[in-house]
Amino acid sequence: MSWLMLCGLLWAGAQEDLDLAANPNVSEDLRMAAFDRLVQIGATDLNLIRDTAISPEQELRKRWVSIRILGKVGGAPAREILPPLSVDPDPAIRAAALSALGDLGTSDFVDIIQVRLKDEAIIVRAAAAEALGKIKDPQAIPSLSKALQASDARYRGASLWVRRHYVDALKEIGSSDAYPALLRSLYDDDPAVVAATILA
Repeated sequence: MSWLMLCGLLWAGAQEDLDLAANPNVSEDLRMAAFDRLVQIGATDLNLIRDTAISPEQELRKRWVSIRILGKVGGAPAREILPPLSVDPDPAIRAAALSALGDLGTSDFVDIIQVRLKDEAIIVRAAAAEALGKIKDPQAIPSLSKALQASDARYRGASLWVRRHYVDALKEIGSSDAYPALLRSLYDDDPAVVAATILA
């Protein structure tokens, strides 16, 4: 078998796996198995994944999967592609990019991620908090603490679900610098925030 034929087979297999990983009508086990195979392929050939991630013409689910794969594979392409996607017009793409930046596990992108704690879309704020928790850099603590107390983390006086994610991120960072924010949260009016704080 020639090298070109082998590349063609790999590309076809990767496309099938991308279709499968993005298909909500199959089991989670099948989707995750396809995702894992794509991560393995991406370690040597990211062309399909990169092209899908950056293309606004691609189906949203396929873009989301491709972006998350970039975070798992890492390397220079991910470091180049993910930051611009964190400001994409679509909230789902922004959230995927932030989660993928968190998967990279480097403090290089903490500033970019922290800005998204103020995003208009709550799913994006939650993804930013999760990413900061994965990175575990204590420099994110002031931003998370501020986001936890911010007025836009409430709607008509009621606590929004994203506040629990801020507490979870503070827990994951695991620094004593988070104690002041966590001690305040013990007396929060949202039981979910209090429960998360106790665990933290």
